[in-house]
Amino acid sequence: MSSSDRHTDRPRGRVILFLGAPGSGKGTQSSRLSSTLGFPCLSTGEMLRSEARRNTPAGFRLRRLLNCGALVSDAMVCSVVRTTLTRDTLHAGIVLDGFPRTVQQAAWLDSLLADFGLPVPTVLHLCVSRTELLRRLTARRYCAVCGATYNGGLRCVNDGSALIERDDDAENVVLRRLAEFDRMSAPMIDYYSGRDYHQIDGEKHPDAIANNLLEIFEAKPLPRQVPDAAVLSTSYTIG
Repeated sequence: MSSSDRHTDRPRGRVILFLGAPGSGKGTQSSRLSSTLGFPCLSTGEMLRSEARRNTPAGFRLRRLLNCGALVSDAMVCSVVRTTLTRDTLHAGIVLDGFPRTVQQAAWLDSLLADFGLPVPTVLHLCVSRTELLRRLTARRYCAVCGATYNGGLRCVNDGSALIERDDDAENVVLRRLAEFDRMSAPMIDYYSGRDYHQIDGEKHPDAIANNLLEIFEAKPLPRQVPDAAVLSTSYTIG
């Protein structure tokens, strides 16, 4: 029986977050889980780009930040996410890709979910060793024409174009990216540990990982809502 056949009852009212280093497979697994559960998968990057295309004061400020490569503040990210996440979309269930990235953003999301009467998010942490992450990222190649991604190889199967390595996939750059992820993720793991938080072996075959993720939701009651006291102590105000 396929994973989609056996999981016909979608866990409505869940907000699902993925944690994992670059190269851990978050994009692949979030897309697969979104498709199987029938939830939309929203990317923070796409939300920001969509907002930046709007002819509004906020869109104009965001365009300037993105065009010059500046970091987008927690307040602005949360503001954009709020315009996208409505009560209806959250009650239907959603997978978030790339949000939250900081404890401040996580606390703000808790407050938003509590306002809508929803439980704490389900956090899926794909754990992959540093050695394996380095192997995956330095082996990654891209087609210069169609943008297809490959784990090694010389030519694109779509158009025969040469595959290239991006500058940010060079080993020294990858090591810096992974160190930065470790620094940023440690507080997030501490924040979510002890709640609806699950560590998954991200070095298994992608099909096995997908099955492990689905098992988390099968016959599993919704987690508790965020207590009022916790919301008050961690609420995050958008300026």
